[in-house]
Amino acid sequence: MIRAWCADASGAREVDPAEAARLARSGPGVVWLDLEGEDEASARALLAPLGIHPVALDDVVAHINRPKVDDYGDYLYIAVHSARWEADELPTLRELDLLVGERFIVTYHDAPTRSVSAARAVLPRRCELLARGPAHLLHFILDVLVDHYMPITERVAADIDDLEERLFGKGDEPMDEGILKLKRGLSAVRRIVGPQRDTVLALTRDEFRAIPAEMRPYLRDVYDRLARVSDLLDSFRDEAATLLELHVTIVSNRLNQVIKVLTVIATIMLPLTVITGYYGVNFRMPEYAWSWGWLYALCLLVATAVGTWWYLKRRHWG
Repeated sequence: MIRAWCADASGAREVDPAEAARLARSGPGVVWLDLEGEDEASARALLAPLGIHPVALDDVVAHINRPKVDDYGDYLYIAVHSARWEADELPTLRELDLLVGERFIVTYHDAPTRSVSAARAVLPRRCELLARGPAHLLHFILDVLVDHYMPITERVAADIDDLEERLFGKGDEPMDEGILKLKRGLSAVRRIVGPQRDTVLALTRDEFRAIPAEMRPYLRDVYDRLARVSDLLDSFRDEAATLLELHVTIVSNRLNQVIKVLTVIATIMLPLTVITGYYGVNFRMPEYAWSWGWLYALCLLVATAVGTWWYLKRRHWG
């Protein structure tokens, strides 16, 4: 799906994509082209009038880019990623490619993205987002995209608290899968947030013609929040690693306790086995002629078991 808008002082209106490509070159107004789920051929045909460099076009239609910003003079190529982390699932990361010039902004994504959808919804009411320049709409999209990282940090913090309570609780439920899934999810998000933080930081510097000076403080605010998310994820990674180590230690201690009990039982039973084996041999002994010989043997077994247990207890081995 391709949608296009043109905005000027009189307001924002939706236009035909081909007309939008023409207006992006010659004016009037500022143009936004949004390509969602379009194939490579359609994207190249639509963006051809904008004079986009072939390398930038290749990056736009590719889906394996890390967050980055490339300066092509009259326009910028920016790759960022949105994130969604639902319960009991691994994070879903979607790439969002942007071309930002002085009179146009192009967004390209495979599936609906919340930041772009929010911009589409608010544009009819706030036409100045596009009319004042593409950098303003870029800031809005990045701002919403980073806002959606905050619920992820809150969810991870809640998951870690829950795992800690379960870890030190009395239950013996297995927790390996939950901790490992949390670590995998954190690693996936961290691989994106780190480079994305550097990408936004690059936009705050006085280097790009497509980013006017008045927009840099707003982009620095986006960077500050993204840096906070990155710091929280680093902290959560360390906590998750500690949780896994504690879980392994607790499981090992519980196993040692079980082995300790079984060892005590085996140690107590060992002399009893010797006694019963001794009286089970095939030769006559005086005890066999006693009327209460069986009681003597039973008392000997009990005394031996109690004596063994007392000895282990005195040595603090049981």
